[in-house]
Amino acid sequence: MTIAMIWAQDKNGVLGNGNEMLWHVPEDFKHFKAATLGHPVIMGRGSWEALGGKPLPGRLNVVITGQKDYVAEEAKVTHSLQQAVAVAQTSAELVWIVGGARVYADAMGIADELVVTDLDLEVAVAPDLVYAPTIDTESWWADPARSDAQWRPRSGDARWRVTTYLRRR
Repeated sequence: MTIAMIWAQDKNGVLGNGNEMLWHVPEDFKHFKAATLGHPVIMGRGSWEALGGKPLPGRLNVVITGQKDYVAEEAKVTHSLQQAVAVAQTSAELVWIVGGARVYADAMGIADELVVTDLDLEVAVAPDLVYAPTIDTESWWADPARSDAQWRPRSGDARWRVTTYLRRR
């Protein structure tokens, strides 16, 4: 089984403001959908609620929360990353972790692949900004065959490019 993480970040590694996305890049949304469709997605409760408490269609949605009585309609509720991975892997060879910042940080030690969209923009500093985990080049390498050498054309708020990192073994 492969555990992959996918996210978009600004020039400073900002993922969003709390549970709010700060940009609109339609082509990256299409990229996210194409990558994750048909595969289980794992997310924290905050990310789930940012989606309006509705599942991403065509994917098993697995939500991690510390709230023991939490209910997420049309999703599997778990209480740890390990439990979420166990639930997700029963139905697939590829599992996607889709946020938020705490789940990304917790999963850096178990992920095999990172698919990172860099956006050619900087968001204004705000008190609740959340950041992507640091990608340590001693542990990860950028796969040039699966990464963009150049910026893709502007879509909505920004130009964008994708870099796929693989864990060094």
